[in-house]
Amino acid sequence: MVFPASAHQPPDQVTNALSGNEGQEATLLTTPSRRCEACDRFADRVVPNYHHIHRADKLPRLRSGDAHIVIHGYAVEISGAIPQSWVFFHDIEPALAFGRAGRMSSVDIRSYGVFAAAREIRFDEQLGDVITLHLTGGNLDRKPDEAKALTRWLAGVNPESSHFAPPDRR
Repeated sequence: MVFPASAHQPPDQVTNALSGNEGQEATLLTTPSRRCEACDRFADRVVPNYHHIHRADKLPRLRSGDAHIVIHGYAVEISGAIPQSWVFFHDIEPALAFGRAGRMSSVDIRSYGVFAAAREIRFDEQLGDVITLHLTGGNLDRKPDEAKALTRWLAGVNPESSHFAPPDRR
Protein backbone atom coordinates (compact mmCIF):
# COMPACT_ATOMS: atom_id res chain seq x y z
CA MET A 1 0.00 0.00 0.00
CA VAL A 2 1.26 3.50 -0.75
CA PHE A 3 0.45 6.26 1.73
CA PRO A 4 0.37 9.96 0.93
CA ALA A 5 3.53 11.61 2.19
CA SER A 6 1.67 14.51 3.64
CA ALA A 7 -1.82 14.09 4.96
CA HIS A 8 -2.06 17.88 5.23
CA GLN A 9 -2.06 18.30 1.45
CA PRO A 10 -5.36 18.54 -0.42
CA PRO A 11 -6.39 15.18 -1.94
CA ASP A 12 -5.76 16.41 -5.50
CA GLN A 13 -2.10 17.01 -4.57
CA VAL A 14 -1.58 13.37 -3.61
CA THR A 15 -0.97 10.89 -6.42
CA ASN A 16 -1.20 7.12 -6.54
CA ALA A 17 -2.91 6.67 -3.19
CA LEU A 18 -3.20 2.94 -3.81
CA SER A 19 -0.76 0.92 -5.88
CA GLY A 20 -2.19 -2.53 -5.33
CA ASN A 21 1.09 -3.70 -3.78
CA GLU A 22 -0.43 -5.21 -0.65
CA GLY A 23 2.08 -6.70 1.77
CA GLN A 24 4.99 -4.54 0.62
CA GLU A 25 6.59 -1.87 2.79
CA ALA A 26 4.79 1.46 2.98
CA THR A 27 6.16 4.05 0.59
CA LEU A 28 5.68 7.80 0.89
CA LEU A 29 4.64 9.52 -2.31
CA THR A 30 3.47 12.99 -3.35
CA THR A 31 3.64 15.01 -6.50
CA PRO A 32 7.20 16.35 -7.02
CA SER A 33 6.10 19.99 -6.88
CA ARG A 34 4.71 19.55 -3.36
CA ARG A 35 7.43 17.30 -1.95
CA CYS A 36 9.00 18.64 1.23
CA GLU A 37 12.39 18.00 2.80
CA ALA A 38 10.80 15.66 5.34
CA CYS A 39 9.32 13.56 2.52
CA ASP A 40 12.79 13.01 1.10
CA ARG A 41 14.37 12.51 4.51
CA PHE A 42 11.92 9.85 5.68
CA ALA A 43 10.78 8.36 2.35
CA ASP A 44 12.96 5.27 2.67
CA ARG A 45 11.92 4.49 6.25
CA VAL A 46 8.93 2.71 7.63
CA VAL A 47 8.27 4.36 10.99
CA PRO A 48 5.91 2.49 13.31
CA ASN A 49 2.58 4.25 13.98
CA TYR A 50 3.05 7.03 11.40
CA HIS A 51 2.58 7.25 7.64
CA HIS A 52 4.54 10.48 7.45
CA ILE A 53 6.80 12.65 9.59
CA HIS A 54 6.88 16.31 8.67
CA ARG A 55 9.24 19.00 10.01
CA ALA A 56 7.96 22.55 9.79
CA ASP A 57 8.46 26.03 11.22
CA LYS A 58 5.14 25.86 13.05
CA LEU A 59 2.60 23.21 13.97
CA PRO A 60 -0.77 22.93 12.24
CA ARG A 61 -3.70 24.45 14.10
CA LEU A 62 -5.71 22.32 16.51
CA ARG A 63 -8.68 20.50 14.99
CA SER A 64 -11.32 18.18 16.32
CA GLY A 65 -13.71 16.67 13.81
CA ASP A 66 -14.89 13.29 12.62
CA ALA A 67 -12.51 13.19 9.64
CA HIS A 68 -9.66 15.43 10.79
CA ILE A 69 -8.02 15.66 14.21
CA VAL A 70 -4.89 17.59 15.21
CA ILE A 71 -3.61 17.52 18.78
CA HIS A 72 -0.51 19.27 20.11
CA GLY A 73 2.02 17.77 22.46
CA TYR A 74 5.52 16.34 22.41
CA ALA A 75 7.14 13.52 20.48
CA VAL A 76 10.04 11.41 21.68
CA GLU A 77 12.33 9.84 19.10
CA ILE A 78 14.18 6.75 20.29
CA SER A 79 16.70 4.75 18.31
CA GLY A 80 19.62 2.39 18.70
CA ALA A 81 19.49 -1.39 18.63
CA ILE A 82 15.73 -1.08 18.20
CA PRO A 83 14.29 0.52 15.04
CA GLN A 84 13.73 4.28 15.12
CA SER A 85 10.39 4.93 16.82
CA TRP A 86 8.37 7.97 17.80
CA VAL A 87 6.09 8.14 20.85
CA PHE A 88 3.61 11.01 21.29
CA PHE A 89 2.73 12.59 24.66
CA HIS A 90 0.29 15.39 25.53
CA ASP A 91 2.62 16.85 28.17
CA ILE A 92 6.35 17.51 28.17
CA GLU A 93 6.92 16.03 31.64
CA PRO A 94 6.19 12.37 30.73
CA ALA A 95 7.92 12.86 27.35
CA LEU A 96 11.15 13.90 29.08
CA ALA A 97 10.87 11.09 31.64
CA PHE A 98 10.23 8.51 28.90
CA GLY A 99 13.18 9.63 26.79
CA ARG A 100 15.54 9.82 29.74
CA ALA A 101 14.46 6.45 31.18
CA GLY A 102 14.76 4.75 27.79
CA ARG A 103 18.23 6.14 27.24
CA MET A 104 19.27 4.76 30.60
CA SER A 105 18.96 1.27 29.11
CA SER A 106 22.37 2.01 27.53
CA VAL A 107 21.99 -1.00 25.25
CA ASP A 108 18.74 -0.93 23.28
CA ILE A 109 18.19 2.85 23.14
CA ARG A 110 21.35 4.72 22.27
CA SER A 111 19.79 8.09 21.51
CA TYR A 112 16.62 10.06 22.10
CA GLY A 113 15.21 13.48 21.44
CA VAL A 114 12.10 15.31 22.63
CA PHE A 115 10.38 17.74 20.24
CA ALA A 116 7.29 19.97 20.17
CA ALA A 117 4.86 18.07 17.97
CA ALA A 118 1.36 17.66 16.63
CA ARG A 119 -0.34 14.36 15.82
CA GLU A 120 -2.66 14.65 12.85
CA ILE A 121 -5.20 12.02 11.83
CA ARG A 122 -7.10 12.43 8.57
CA PHE A 123 -9.62 9.98 7.25
CA ASP A 124 -9.15 8.97 3.61
CA GLU A 125 -11.89 7.00 1.80
CA GLN A 126 -9.37 4.56 0.28
CA LEU A 127 -6.70 4.36 2.98
CA GLY A 128 -8.62 4.85 6.20
CA ASP A 129 -6.85 6.85 8.91
CA VAL A 130 -3.65 8.50 7.66
CA ILE A 131 -1.47 9.58 10.58
CA THR A 132 1.13 12.36 10.32
CA LEU A 133 3.55 13.47 13.01
CA HIS A 134 4.48 17.15 12.68
CA LEU A 135 7.68 18.29 14.43
CA THR A 136 8.98 21.78 15.05
CA GLY A 137 11.99 23.30 16.75
CA GLY A 138 15.06 21.67 18.23
CA ASN A 139 15.51 19.16 21.01
CA LEU A 140 13.76 20.07 24.26
CA ASP A 141 15.61 17.47 26.31
CA ARG A 142 18.81 17.75 28.34
CA LYS A 143 18.23 21.43 29.14
CA PRO A 144 19.30 23.09 32.43
CA ASP A 145 15.71 23.12 33.77
CA GLU A 146 14.96 19.46 32.96
CA ALA A 147 15.14 18.49 36.65
CA LYS A 148 12.19 20.82 37.34
CA ALA A 149 10.12 19.11 34.63
CA LEU A 150 11.01 15.68 36.00
CA THR A 151 9.97 16.84 39.49
CA ARG A 152 6.62 17.99 38.02
CA TRP A 153 6.31 14.59 36.30
CA LEU A 154 6.83 12.78 39.60
CA ALA A 155 4.22 15.01 41.28
CA GLY A 156 1.77 14.23 38.46
CA VAL A 157 2.15 10.46 38.63
CA ASN A 158 -0.90 8.75 40.08
CA PRO A 159 -0.20 5.13 41.12
CA GLU A 160 -3.87 4.26 40.45
CA SER A 161 -3.78 5.50 36.84
CA SER A 162 -1.55 5.29 33.81
CA HIS A 163 -2.29 8.93 32.96
CA PHE A 164 -0.16 11.93 33.86
CA ALA A 165 -1.99 14.87 35.39
CA PRO A 166 -0.17 17.67 37.16
CA PRO A 167 -1.78 18.64 40.48
CA ASP A 168 -3.41 21.75 38.94
CA ARG A 169 -5.40 19.54 36.50
CA ARG A 170 -6.63 16.91 38.97
